[in-house]
Amino acid sequence: MEDLKYQKETFFFDMDGLLFDTEALYYQTRQRILNKYGHSYTKKDHATYIGKGFDDTIFRLQKIVDDDLLGRKIFNESMKLFQTEIENQNFSLKKGAVKFLNVLNENGKSCYLTSSSSRKIIVQALQKAQIKDLFNGIISGEEVKRNKPAPDIYLRALTISRTNKDRALVFEDAKSGVTAAKQAGVDVIMVPDWLPSDKQDENKAIFVLSDLNEAATIFR
Repeated sequence: MEDLKYQKETFFFDMDGLLFDTEALYYQTRQRILNKYGHSYTKKDHATYIGKGFDDTIFRLQKIVDDDLLGRKIFNESMKLFQTEIENQNFSLKKGAVKFLNVLNENGKSCYLTSSSSRKIIVQALQKAQIKDLFNGIISGEEVKRNKPAPDIYLRALTISRTNKDRALVFEDAKSGVTAAKQAGVDVIMVPDWLPSDKQDENKAIFVLSDLNEAATIFR
């Protein structure tokens, strides 16, 4: 594990559920709007949406309500509510997130935010949390044809950062992100959030950590 400190120079971070405790916020706002239109939405339902991008979310919502226009309307209303919550700072940073990012910056590492979310939401969250300056760049789900679990976002991240995949390391909380990194040929460390890791995740990730404080210990 100590070798990683010297082997890796560029770090790619997912956002929701890894750096920010926002996955619960997505669930709560989406549930609220679906309930408004007479549809239920459980935590089990939400688990199938995690880390796959907004196009996938819209498609699934349209299936739930069996109406394309209403599904998109529900998505738009829930995202507006989500953005209001972000603007009001009704979210928190995950344990160890700032500490780990500071450790990497102090050691001259490059950090990129690689999220399926839109650039607008990413920038808004980073600015509200006052950690935008800790990142060298942002790669959003809007910039790629296929979102996670496809490898596109990490292949683009490698190109943008001009990094060889052997010198890069991904941090992800969700199964779709772990799969995306693995398919891109980049080592990935999993820090589970909404769902616990399983044997398949553990076979794909080089490590599974409980929080980013553990990561800070490795790279300090």
